Amino acid sequence: MKTIFIVLDHGLGLAYFLETELTHKLLDAGVRIVFLVQDAVLTRVKDSFQHTNVIFESMRDAQVLEYQKTHHPGIQELFDYVRRASADTAIPLTYVDTHRQRKEYEARGRRRTVLKLLRPLIWVLRRSKPARKLFRNTLAALFTPHLYDDLFDRYQPDLVISDTAGWRLDQYLLREAVRRGIRTSTVIIGWDNPSSQGLPGADVDTVNVWSQVHLWEMTAGVDWLPEKVHVGGMPLYDGYVSRKWVSPREEYFRQHNLDPNKKLVAFAATALSISPNLHIIEVLADMIANQELAEPSQLLIRLHPNHFKPMPHYRAECAEILKLAQRCPDVHVVEPKEVPGGLERYSGEDFPEKASMLAHCDVLVTIYSTMVVEATLHGKPIISVCINSPEGWNDKFWIPLEQVPGWPTAARVNKAQAGKTVMTADELKQALNEYLLHPELEAAERCKFVEDELTYLHGESTQKTADFLLSMLQE
Repeated sequence: MKTIFIVLDHGLGLAYFLETELTHKLLDAGVRIVFLVQDAVLTRVKDSFQHTNVIFESMRDAQVLEYQKTHHPGIQELFDYVRRASADTAIPLTYVDTHRQRKEYEARGRRRTVLKLLRPLIWVLRRSKPARKLFRNTLAALFTPHLYDDLFDRYQPDLVISDTAGWRLDQYLLREAVRRGIRTSTVIIGWDNPSSQGLPGADVDTVNVWSQVHLWEMTAGVDWLPEKVHVGGMPLYDGYVSRKWVSPREEYFRQHNLDPNKKLVAFAATALSISPNLHIIEVLADMIANQELAEPSQLLIRLHPNHFKPMPHYRAECAEILKLAQRCPDVHVVEPKEVPGGLERYSGEDFPEKASMLAHCDVLVTIYSTMVVEATLHGKPIISVCINSPEGWNDKFWIPLEQVPGWPTAARVNKAQAGKTVMTADELKQALNEYLLHPELEAAERCKFVEDELTYLHGESTQKTADFLLSMLQE
């Protein structure tokens, strides 16, 4: 029996394999699967998915973090900084350059000087494929610990799959697999991952992507051979197509205390490392409270997972949004759920909530988040709001939102004319009124956009991805 290691260190990765039929399709082919997951979720996923040929092991995130802290931590951190800031100039580098700028801004004293001294190295890596290969080889030679020897020896895997390409803590396990001569693969779980994560943290053999756009980014930007990139779509979104997660409208509105006689404007917050969201939410709340929209409306806010991180300015914005919702009867917030450890949060894996919100809202307002793609898959109008924050984050890195329309994923939305981009409150009100009165606007452009971004729109992605991963066991 063939054995596959699958490394899942992200909520979306868990959903990708455990909330779809993908794992069952692999098991039906007669393979054994060893999932490596974070300690915090190990017990929960063990209890929720039981099968004779499925084993759950810790991905040893505590040991990995300890290794990062004790084995030349400063050098490792610099290597990771350079890796994240590097990709070929053939693709847009806005994401990776923002990472570089943020790290330089946050550094203090001599460390900021060191990061600036690394700019020439980043310049070379962005322009030289041999230099990028040498960089990855050096990274593997210096930082491939023996953290997983017992697991490799015990299970003897034939294939190692990760939900990133060594962009996170999976990099060490992937390098150990490469050292042992075991085939490796990754699946793209995030829409912007190919253009935002920089160079792979390990020499992964193959990658499953969503679209031809991803294929171009992976080959032109981070040196994958075209024959090693498979366009399999996004298996998770097969669930959107089948509508298996959608609650009835009456039930969903009752769950969030929504008025069934009012239009629903949904707002999906953006990553807080870019900009605050509060100023946009306040503009939307004022429009609704002052009845400035063409139809009686209400606002449902989906916070960003970062709102629940233990960072004071993120938590402060979250608290202000919740206070605003308490003051305004037509403003509501998707309440977080309690997860192991006593924390409150939600993340990309809560698909029943997201699917129901997208199915029942009338317009989605966001800042070019991945939910742009998910909303268009549901046929909903989208507005990307790039109103600059008047203050930003005090003493923290942020960027004016007017810069975001030029970013890779945002530029594709604009080029496809799949929605409206607004830069002022007046433009936002006009766009909302147009969509509330005429939701069919740009419907054809939205269909073309989502086809370009997802490739498969009829539920085929799970099977195509399973076939691809299984084919690696036959080679």
